[in-house]
Amino acid sequence: MTIAILGGGLAGLSAAYYLKREGGIEKNQSIQIIEASNQTGGWIQSWKDQNTNVISELGPRTIRGRGKSANNTYSLIKDLGIENLVRNVGIDASSRYIFANGKIHKLPMSVLKALFTVNQPFTKPWIYYVLRECFSSHNSKSSSPDVQNNDESAYDFFCRTYGHEFADYLISPLLCGVCGGNSKQMSVKFMFGALYEAERKHGTVGLGLLKEQLSSIWNREKVKDTKGTNIVKPPPSVYYLDGGLQRLIHALDINNESQGIHTNLNTQCTELHFHENGKGARIVFSNGKQLECSHVISALPAHNLASLFCVKSQHSPLTQLLKSIPMVSIATVNLTYDDPKVMGPYKGFGVLSSPLEKLSLLGIIFNNYIYGHSDRVDLTVMMGGYGFKEHFVKNSKCLSEEKIADIAVGHVKRVLNIQSTPNTYSTQILNDCIPQYTVGHYERVTKIQEYINVRRLPLTLVGSSYAGISINDVIFASMTAMRKLCK
Repeated sequence: MTIAILGGGLAGLSAAYYLKREGGIEKNQSIQIIEASNQTGGWIQSWKDQNTNVISELGPRTIRGRGKSANNTYSLIKDLGIENLVRNVGIDASSRYIFANGKIHKLPMSVLKALFTVNQPFTKPWIYYVLRECFSSHNSKSSSPDVQNNDESAYDFFCRTYGHEFADYLISPLLCGVCGGNSKQMSVKFMFGALYEAERKHGTVGLGLLKEQLSSIWNREKVKDTKGTNIVKPPPSVYYLDGGLQRLIHALDINNESQGIHTNLNTQCTELHFHENGKGARIVFSNGKQLECSHVISALPAHNLASLFCVKSQHSPLTQLLKSIPMVSIATVNLTYDDPKVMGPYKGFGVLSSPLEKLSLLGIIFNNYIYGHSDRVDLTVMMGGYGFKEHFVKNSKCLSEEKIADIAVGHVKRVLNIQSTPNTYSTQILNDCIPQYTVGHYERVTKIQEYINVRRLPLTLVGSSYAGISINDVIFASMTAMRKLCK
């Protein structure tokens, strides 16, 4: 029998990798990856301009190197033999900016400076917000109605604990940049789990984090430098892959093929039927062919998986739960300028826009500083997100790529004061590309999993719809799910 993996993006490819590595395949079983498009990788696509040698990314461009899931990603990169492609982001890419109140503001790099000096757009030093949280959060916790339901929006949480400025000028732009999300809808329990748990357990965020840190230090085993001990080199704090992140996809493709895992491209699934008592499933394809399989691993977005169940399916509760995880679309425009002086004084990773500006802009990424190029300016303008339809859909039709590029150039002129015309540009529309972890997300995912478990459906869910959007999150979730499946 076949184990079918629906979706050949990063989640599906890494699921296949870990399923084979964990030894979850019997001798008479095979693994098949089913991908509707003509290539694997999903939103991870990289390409090089042959004239400028500029690497452009359709989706993510960097990987964070700190934390448990980050260490897992780095281990995968080493196991795939592409550790030599790892590159630190450029030395000038450390600064971050916020566009608020019609101006661009550099976020402080020093904790002490942030705590004890006023840094616009904030009107008070950050120590004020810290002390405010310590003395007021516990008393005002019960005043938020959503808290009683075990979750609340990120905006409400940070307004309640640190104040409106913190929510408007830091958290809201951050969520726009990370997932194109509206902070007034996003779940604090999911997006800022450590802070949520710190307040829940200890009454205040600051005290909770301090206690957790002290407990971690107290319980940490001392690492002795003994002779013969292998010292594992940690990954860079933020890095990219030479040639683009699609090199990771190619490495997974090559490894999976060498392990006998077959990838079916241009293969569109139209229906998914589960047999009684969890005894396998049947997949129907757009060409009329069918595939019987012992287990299905879905790496599809939740709403795409929901569309595979028949209208009269007995699994309509599952369908509704899957459809309740919303998605947003992003418009990205890559702009290049041959004159590096047009950037003026701005050096860093990029700038995020406060939603208070009421722009279609989410943020601008300074690719030339990320990749360490000094001979030109290479920008990616991200727009849309939760406001995509409002800004880019007119009369049920999306604006043209040329019009979207004009809007992006206008944002660059307004935010960075670059008045010259870009030498090259390219526009991409990423429809329904980012799931939104809105208030109650944990509970929705729990209900989905309970439904699958109670009915013993031969179905495992992986992908960004459920456990996180970052590359680290997606790979780690696939690994965890495959280990559980193999047991």
